[in-house]
Amino acid sequence: MILYLTSQQHTNLLDFLTEQTDALPIKKMTGNFMLKQFVIYDMRNFSHCTELVLDRDAFGDDDIHFAEAIEEFLTMYNARITVICEGLQESAPLCHDLLEAGVGNIVTAEEIGAIQNEIRQSLSGQGMTRYKPKERTKPQEKEKLYQFATEGVRITMVSSQSRIGTTTMALGLTAWLGSVGASVAYVEHNSSGMIPYLSEAYEMDEEAGGFRLEKMWYGTQNPDAGFHFIVEDYGTNLPEEVGEVVVLVCGTKPYEIAHTMKLLQRYETTPAFVLCPFVDKTLYDTYADAFQSDYHKVLFAEYQPDCMNGKPNEKVFTSMIETYIAGV
Repeated sequence: MILYLTSQQHTNLLDFLTEQTDALPIKKMTGNFMLKQFVIYDMRNFSHCTELVLDRDAFGDDDIHFAEAIEEFLTMYNARITVICEGLQESAPLCHDLLEAGVGNIVTAEEIGAIQNEIRQSLSGQGMTRYKPKERTKPQEKEKLYQFATEGVRITMVSSQSRIGTTTMALGLTAWLGSVGASVAYVEHNSSGMIPYLSEAYEMDEEAGGFRLEKMWYGTQNPDAGFHFIVEDYGTNLPEEVGEVVVLVCGTKPYEIAHTMKLLQRYETTPAFVLCPFVDKTLYDTYADAFQSDYHKVLFAEYQPDCMNGKPNEKVFTSMIETYIAGV
Protein backbone atom coordinates (compact mmCIF):
# COMPACT_ATOMS: atom_id res chain seq x y z
CA MET A 1 0.00 0.00 0.00
CA ILE A 2 1.08 3.58 -0.73
CA LEU A 3 0.43 6.04 2.10
CA TYR A 4 0.28 9.57 0.67
CA LEU A 5 0.36 12.57 3.02
CA THR A 6 -0.46 15.62 0.95
CA SER A 7 -1.37 19.27 0.98
CA GLN A 8 -4.67 20.42 -0.53
CA GLN A 9 -3.04 21.65 -3.76
CA HIS A 10 -1.41 18.28 -4.46
CA THR A 11 -4.32 16.03 -3.50
CA ASN A 12 -4.72 14.51 -6.97
CA LEU A 13 -1.03 14.23 -7.81
CA LEU A 14 -0.89 10.42 -7.51
CA ASP A 15 -4.23 9.69 -9.16
CA PHE A 16 -2.54 8.82 -12.46
CA LEU A 17 -1.05 5.72 -10.81
CA THR A 18 -4.47 4.08 -10.53
CA GLU A 19 -4.49 3.67 -14.31
CA GLN A 20 -1.64 1.14 -14.07
CA THR A 21 -2.73 -2.50 -13.99
CA ASP A 22 -0.24 -3.40 -11.26
CA ALA A 23 -0.84 -0.27 -9.17
CA LEU A 24 -0.64 -0.51 -5.40
CA PRO A 25 -3.68 0.77 -3.48
CA ILE A 26 -3.27 4.36 -2.30
CA LYS A 27 -4.33 5.64 1.11
CA LYS A 28 -4.52 9.42 0.80
CA MET A 29 -4.50 11.79 3.78
CA THR A 30 -4.91 15.49 3.06
CA GLY A 31 -4.18 18.26 5.54
CA ASN A 32 -1.48 19.98 7.56
CA PHE A 33 0.84 17.66 9.49
CA MET A 34 3.82 17.69 11.82
CA LEU A 35 5.91 14.75 10.63
CA LYS A 36 7.56 14.08 13.99
CA GLN A 37 4.15 13.79 15.65
CA PHE A 38 2.78 11.62 12.85
CA VAL A 39 5.69 9.18 13.11
CA ILE A 40 5.30 8.86 16.89
CA TYR A 41 1.52 8.77 17.26
CA ASP A 42 -0.12 7.84 13.95
CA MET A 43 2.22 5.75 11.81
CA ARG A 44 1.62 2.59 13.85
CA ASN A 45 -1.87 2.45 12.26
CA PHE A 46 -0.24 2.21 8.82
CA SER A 47 2.72 -0.06 9.60
CA HIS A 48 1.62 -2.36 6.75
CA CYS A 49 2.28 0.28 4.06
CA THR A 50 5.27 -0.34 1.79
CA GLU A 51 5.60 3.14 0.25
CA LEU A 52 5.32 6.47 2.08
CA VAL A 53 4.96 9.54 -0.16
CA LEU A 54 5.36 12.91 1.56
CA ASP A 55 4.33 16.22 0.02
CA ARG A 56 6.72 18.68 1.68
CA ASP A 57 4.08 21.44 1.50
CA ALA A 58 1.83 19.44 3.83
CA PHE A 59 4.22 19.61 6.79
CA GLY A 60 4.80 22.38 9.30
CA ASP A 61 8.16 21.03 10.49
CA ASP A 62 11.16 23.12 9.53
CA ASP A 63 13.61 21.43 7.16
CA ILE A 64 15.91 20.19 9.93
CA HIS A 65 13.11 18.59 11.96
CA PHE A 66 11.49 17.22 8.79
CA ALA A 67 14.69 15.33 7.88
CA GLU A 68 15.16 14.20 11.51
CA ALA A 69 11.62 12.78 11.57
CA ILE A 70 12.34 10.82 8.39
CA GLU A 71 15.51 9.45 9.96
CA GLU A 72 13.52 8.34 13.03
CA PHE A 73 10.89 6.78 10.78
CA LEU A 74 13.50 4.70 8.96
CA THR A 75 14.77 3.25 12.24
CA MET A 76 11.26 2.05 13.10
CA TYR A 77 9.58 1.06 9.81
CA ASN A 78 10.48 -0.65 6.53
CA ALA A 79 8.46 1.49 4.11
CA ARG A 80 10.36 3.29 1.35
CA ILE A 81 10.02 7.08 1.37
CA THR A 82 9.45 9.47 -1.52
CA VAL A 83 9.55 13.23 -0.83
CA ILE A 84 7.85 15.66 -3.22
CA CYS A 85 9.47 19.08 -3.01
CA GLU A 86 9.00 21.09 -6.19
CA GLY A 87 11.98 23.21 -7.23
CA LEU A 88 14.34 21.84 -4.56
CA GLN A 89 17.92 22.32 -5.66
CA GLU A 90 20.49 19.58 -5.20
CA SER A 91 22.71 22.10 -3.41
CA ALA A 92 19.99 22.94 -0.84
CA PRO A 93 20.55 21.85 2.80
CA LEU A 94 17.26 19.90 2.81
CA CYS A 95 18.33 17.81 -0.19
CA HIS A 96 21.63 17.03 1.57
CA ASP A 97 19.81 16.11 4.81
CA LEU A 98 17.36 13.83 2.98
CA LEU A 99 20.22 11.99 1.29
CA GLU A 100 21.99 11.66 4.64
CA ALA A 101 18.81 10.25 6.15
CA GLY A 102 18.74 7.60 3.42
CA VAL A 103 16.10 9.05 1.08
CA GLY A 104 16.99 8.87 -2.62
CA ASN A 105 13.49 9.36 -4.04
CA ILE A 106 13.29 13.16 -4.15
CA VAL A 107 10.80 14.62 -6.64
CA THR A 108 11.91 18.15 -7.55
CA ALA A 109 10.34 18.80 -10.98
CA GLU A 110 7.85 21.66 -11.35
CA GLU A 111 5.84 20.72 -14.46
CA ILE A 112 3.05 18.20 -13.90
CA GLY A 113 4.26 15.74 -16.54
CA ALA A 114 7.82 15.79 -15.21
CA ILE A 115 6.57 15.45 -11.62
CA GLN A 116 4.54 12.37 -12.52
CA ASN A 117 7.51 10.88 -14.36
CA GLU A 118 9.72 11.32 -11.29
CA ILE A 119 7.03 9.84 -9.05
CA ARG A 120 6.78 6.86 -11.39
CA GLN A 121 10.57 6.39 -11.18
CA SER A 122 10.51 6.68 -7.39
CA LEU A 123 7.85 4.00 -7.00
CA SER A 124 9.49 1.60 -9.47
CA GLY A 125 11.41 -1.42 -8.26
CA GLN A 126 14.81 0.28 -8.38
CA GLY A 127 13.55 3.71 -7.34
CA MET A 128 15.05 7.00 -8.51
CA THR A 129 18.69 6.51 -9.53
CA ARG A 130 19.67 10.18 -9.86
CA TYR A 131 20.82 10.51 -6.27
CA LYS A 132 23.12 8.45 -4.08
CA PRO A 133 21.56 8.39 -0.62
CA LYS A 134 23.45 7.20 2.40
CA GLU A 135 22.91 3.50 3.02
CA ARG A 136 21.26 2.83 6.36
CA THR A 137 21.78 -0.40 8.22
CA LYS A 138 19.26 -1.24 10.87
CA PRO A 139 20.62 -2.83 14.03
CA GLN A 140 19.56 -6.44 14.25
CA GLU A 141 16.92 -6.87 16.92
CA LYS A 142 17.62 -9.62 19.40
CA GLU A 143 14.78 -12.08 19.54
CA LYS A 144 13.14 -11.98 22.95
CA LEU A 145 13.49 -15.33 24.73
CA TYR A 146 11.09 -16.59 27.40
CA GLN A 147 11.17 -19.23 30.08
CA PHE A 148 8.15 -21.51 30.10
CA ALA A 149 6.81 -23.05 33.30
CA THR A 150 4.84 -25.76 31.60
CA GLU A 151 4.95 -29.05 29.70
CA GLY A 152 2.65 -30.55 27.11
CA VAL A 153 0.18 -27.67 26.87
CA ARG A 154 -2.17 -28.42 23.98
CA ILE A 155 -3.19 -25.52 21.76
CA THR A 156 -6.18 -26.71 19.75
CA MET A 157 -6.87 -24.73 16.58
CA VAL A 158 -10.20 -25.22 14.78
CA SER A 159 -11.46 -23.45 11.67
CA SER A 160 -14.99 -22.23 10.96
CA GLN A 161 -14.48 -23.23 7.31
CA SER A 162 -11.71 -24.23 4.94
CA ARG A 163 -9.19 -21.91 3.27
CA ILE A 164 -9.26 -19.00 5.70
CA GLY A 165 -5.71 -19.36 6.98
CA THR A 166 -5.89 -21.76 9.93
CA THR A 167 -2.84 -23.80 8.91
CA THR A 168 -0.88 -20.63 8.15
CA MET A 169 -1.69 -19.34 11.64
CA ALA A 170 -0.90 -22.69 13.28
CA LEU A 171 2.46 -22.98 11.53
CA GLY A 172 3.24 -19.33 12.31
CA LEU A 173 2.43 -19.90 15.98
CA THR A 174 4.67 -22.99 16.01
CA ALA A 175 7.57 -21.11 14.43
CA TRP A 176 7.15 -18.14 16.76
CA LEU A 177 7.08 -20.36 19.86
CA GLY A 178 10.28 -22.05 18.71
CA SER A 179 11.94 -18.68 18.11
CA VAL A 180 11.22 -17.41 21.63
CA GLY A 181 12.63 -20.46 23.44
CA ALA A 182 9.82 -23.02 23.57
CA SER A 183 10.06 -26.62 22.45
CA VAL A 184 6.95 -27.16 20.34
CA ALA A 185 5.26 -29.87 18.30
CA TYR A 186 2.98 -29.10 15.37
CA VAL A 187 0.46 -31.89 14.84
CA GLU A 188 -1.55 -32.11 11.63
CA HIS A 189 -5.02 -33.40 12.52
CA ASN A 190 -6.51 -32.43 9.15
CA SER A 191 -6.18 -33.74 5.61
CA SER A 192 -4.02 -30.95 4.17
CA GLY A 193 -0.92 -33.14 3.89
CA MET A 194 1.43 -30.18 4.34
CA ILE A 195 4.16 -31.86 6.38
CA PRO A 196 6.00 -33.78 3.60
CA TYR A 197 6.26 -30.56 1.57
CA LEU A 198 7.52 -28.59 4.57
CA SER A 199 10.05 -31.25 5.49
CA GLU A 200 11.48 -31.21 1.97
CA ALA A 201 11.48 -27.42 1.59
CA TYR A 202 13.19 -26.84 4.95
CA GLU A 203 15.40 -29.96 4.84
CA MET A 204 14.06 -31.28 8.15
CA ASP A 205 15.51 -34.32 9.89
CA GLU A 206 13.32 -37.37 10.41
CA GLU A 207 12.63 -38.03 14.09
CA ALA A 208 10.14 -40.18 16.02
CA GLY A 209 7.71 -40.66 13.14
CA GLY A 210 7.83 -37.00 12.16
CA PHE A 211 10.32 -34.29 11.27
CA ARG A 212 12.39 -31.89 13.34
CA LEU A 213 13.52 -28.34 12.56
CA GLU A 214 15.49 -26.84 15.47
CA LYS A 215 13.06 -26.61 18.43
CA MET A 216 10.04 -27.56 16.33
CA TRP A 217 8.78 -31.05 15.57
CA TYR A 218 6.15 -31.79 12.90
CA GLY A 219 4.01 -34.91 12.77
CA THR A 220 0.50 -36.35 12.51
CA GLN A 221 0.22 -37.84 16.01
CA ASN A 222 0.52 -36.08 19.37
CA PRO A 223 3.91 -36.88 20.96
CA ASP A 224 3.97 -38.49 24.39
CA ALA A 225 6.21 -35.90 26.10
CA GLY A 226 9.17 -33.57 25.72
CA PHE A 227 7.50 -30.36 24.54
CA HIS A 228 6.33 -27.17 26.21
CA PHE A 229 3.49 -26.82 23.69
CA ILE A 230 1.64 -29.01 21.20
CA VAL A 231 -0.09 -27.05 18.44
CA GLU A 232 -2.98 -29.15 17.12
CA ASP A 233 -4.19 -28.07 13.68
CA TYR A 234 -7.66 -29.59 13.17
CA GLY A 235 -8.78 -27.39 10.31
CA THR A 236 -12.54 -27.91 9.94
CA ASN A 237 -12.44 -31.21 11.84
CA LEU A 238 -14.00 -31.11 15.29
CA PRO A 239 -11.80 -32.65 18.00
CA GLU A 240 -13.36 -34.99 20.52
CA GLU A 241 -11.52 -33.17 23.28
CA VAL A 242 -9.87 -29.75 23.19
CA GLY A 243 -6.64 -28.65 24.83
CA GLU A 244 -5.82 -26.10 27.50
CA VAL A 245 -5.77 -23.31 24.90
CA VAL A 246 -8.48 -23.21 22.23
CA VAL A 247 -8.22 -21.03 19.12
CA LEU A 248 -11.23 -20.70 16.83
CA VAL A 249 -10.14 -19.27 13.47
CA CYS A 250 -13.14 -17.43 12.03
CA GLY A 251 -13.98 -15.50 8.89
CA THR A 252 -15.74 -12.13 8.86
CA LYS A 253 -16.85 -11.73 5.24
CA PRO A 254 -20.64 -11.72 4.72
CA TYR A 255 -20.63 -15.24 3.26
CA GLU A 256 -18.40 -16.48 6.13
CA ILE A 257 -20.44 -15.17 9.07
CA ALA A 258 -22.89 -18.11 9.11
CA HIS A 259 -20.00 -20.59 9.41
CA THR A 260 -18.39 -18.46 12.12
CA MET A 261 -21.55 -18.26 14.23
CA LYS A 262 -22.07 -22.02 13.93
CA LEU A 263 -18.55 -22.69 15.27
CA LEU A 264 -18.93 -20.14 18.08
CA GLN A 265 -22.20 -21.77 19.12
CA ARG A 266 -20.53 -25.21 19.03
CA TYR A 267 -17.99 -23.95 21.60
CA GLU A 268 -20.36 -21.53 23.30
CA THR A 269 -19.25 -22.37 26.85
CA THR A 270 -15.63 -23.26 26.04
CA PRO A 271 -13.04 -20.59 26.94
CA ALA A 272 -11.43 -19.76 23.61
CA PHE A 273 -9.65 -17.15 21.53
CA VAL A 274 -11.55 -16.16 18.40
CA LEU A 275 -8.86 -15.35 15.83
CA CYS A 276 -9.98 -13.39 12.77
CA PRO A 277 -7.60 -13.00 9.79
CA PHE A 278 -7.90 -10.44 6.98
CA VAL A 279 -9.97 -7.81 8.80
CA ASP A 280 -9.92 -4.09 8.03
CA LYS A 281 -8.69 -2.29 11.15
CA THR A 282 -11.64 0.11 11.01
CA LEU A 283 -13.96 -2.89 11.58
CA TYR A 284 -12.16 -4.36 14.59
CA ASP A 285 -14.64 -2.94 17.10
CA THR A 286 -17.60 -4.11 15.03
CA TYR A 287 -16.51 -7.76 14.98
CA ALA A 288 -15.19 -7.71 18.54
CA ASP A 289 -18.64 -6.62 19.71
CA ALA A 290 -20.30 -9.29 17.56
CA PHE A 291 -18.13 -12.25 18.61
CA GLN A 292 -16.98 -11.41 22.15
CA SER A 293 -18.62 -13.18 25.07
CA ASP A 294 -17.89 -14.22 28.64
CA TYR A 295 -16.05 -17.23 27.18
CA HIS A 296 -14.61 -15.85 23.94
CA LYS A 297 -11.89 -13.22 23.48
CA VAL A 298 -11.56 -11.80 19.97
CA LEU A 299 -8.12 -11.28 18.39
CA PHE A 300 -7.22 -10.04 14.92
CA ALA A 301 -4.35 -11.55 12.93
CA GLU A 302 -1.91 -9.38 11.00
CA TYR A 303 -0.99 -10.25 7.42
CA GLN A 304 1.47 -13.16 7.57
CA PRO A 305 2.70 -14.04 4.06
CA ASP A 306 5.25 -16.64 5.27
CA CYS A 307 3.63 -19.54 7.11
CA MET A 308 6.95 -20.33 8.81
CA ASN A 309 7.45 -16.82 10.19
CA GLY A 310 5.10 -15.90 13.00
CA LYS A 311 6.81 -12.59 13.78
CA PRO A 312 4.00 -10.44 12.25
CA ASN A 313 1.58 -11.94 14.82
CA GLU A 314 3.92 -11.86 17.80
CA LYS A 315 1.53 -9.76 19.93
CA VAL A 316 -1.43 -11.98 19.13
CA PHE A 317 0.47 -15.18 19.92
CA THR A 318 1.91 -13.73 23.14
CA SER A 319 -1.58 -12.91 24.41
CA MET A 320 -2.62 -16.53 23.76
CA ILE A 321 0.12 -18.14 25.84
CA GLU A 322 1.22 -15.44 28.31
CA THR A 323 -0.26 -17.48 31.20
CA TYR A 324 2.48 -20.05 30.60
CA ILE A 325 5.43 -17.64 30.47
CA ALA A 326 7.44 -17.80 33.69
CA GLY A 327 7.55 -14.50 35.53
CA VAL A 328 4.61 -12.91 33.71
